[in-house]
Amino acid sequence: MRRLIGGVIATAVVAFALALPAGAAARTLWICNVPGEGDVTFVSAADAALHGITKANEKAGAVFHNQFGEVCRVESG
Repeated sequence: MRRLIGGVIATAVVAFALALPAGAAARTLWICNVPGEGDVTFVSAADAALHGITKANEKAGAVFHNQFGEVCRVESG
C-alpha cells in the first residue's frame, strides 16, 4: 500500500511538471525504456525542474520497473 501511495504522489509531481510550460530551455528529460517500444520521453522540462523530476523518478521509476519492467532515468544538460 505504501508503494502505491508513493507511486501516486510521484505521478502527481510528474503531472504537475508536465503542466508547467517547457520553453526553449527544456533540457531535463525523464526517459523510460519501455519493453517492446524502446526509449520513451515522458517529461521534458526546464533545468529548474531537475530536483522534482529526480525525486519523482525515485518513486515512480521503481513502481514502473516492478510493475511493467520499465527502466527509467533522468537526463539533464
